[in-house]
Amino acid sequence: SKPQNEYNGSHGVHGVMSVRGFHAGRLLLAGHSKWANIRHTKAAKDGQKSLLFARFTRQIRLAVIEGKSPNPTMNHMLKQAMDVALKKQMPMASIQAAIKRASGQGGDFRRQVLEVKVVQNKVYVILVLYTDSPVPKMNIATILRKVGGSFADVKHLFTETGMIVATREQSQKLLEDATEHAIAVGAEDVELMNEKEGLLNFTCSPAEIQRVRKELEELKYNIESAEHVYIPHSTIELNESEAATYSKFREKLKTI
Repeated sequence: SKPQNEYNGSHGVHGVMSVRGFHAGRLLLAGHSKWANIRHTKAAKDGQKSLLFARFTRQIRLAVIEGKSPNPTMNHMLKQAMDVALKKQMPMASIQAAIKRASGQGGDFRRQVLEVKVVQNKVYVILVLYTDSPVPKMNIATILRKVGGSFADVKHLFTETGMIVATREQSQKLLEDATEHAIAVGAEDVELMNEKEGLLNFTCSPAEIQRVRKELEELKYNIESAEHVYIPHSTIELNESEAATYSKFREKLKTI
């Protein structure tokens, strides 16, 4: 079965990869900014929708695995993931396929963190893998050799955190209210990402993601996403050749 690969740049320029449940730790890559130059074309819109659905597929599959049930009435995480996907017009058939795939995987899934460097040691990526087999890591090692990359100790270049993106009905005191709510639910920080859309970004301890998410929902926030991510301390800009190498790395991950 084919794994997903996604680019999630809706609220900033973030690279996120998903391969059999991998997701890269919020690699910020300024070189992707040219995406903005073509976003109004049909191809770009189709690509954005595809990447958005890939993210929803990953979230649904992880919700089934972590919530230990393919039944949304018994699995709150799955229900919320489905609600968000449906709100963004993801086909029910695609949602059901993601649930079926996750529920049929079985096995003892464990969370593995893989740290790699590619593009002449200029790009550092953290991949998070949910798997019951060491085979994917072996395959990634092969891919890294082909693009001149390697496993490396790079986690110190990232901040590990829980990130919850939410929207709320607009008000003149939106950020002020959100700050009070962040304190009340135990979030570490909140940032207003888009005032017009009422879009907010809450951060918290990774271990507290689901609790904070639930309490924000009780405060009438609409949750867009809730993820355990790695945020880089700094960003880089790649030239055309380097960007091509990085793109090749991403494409090869799809073949695993």
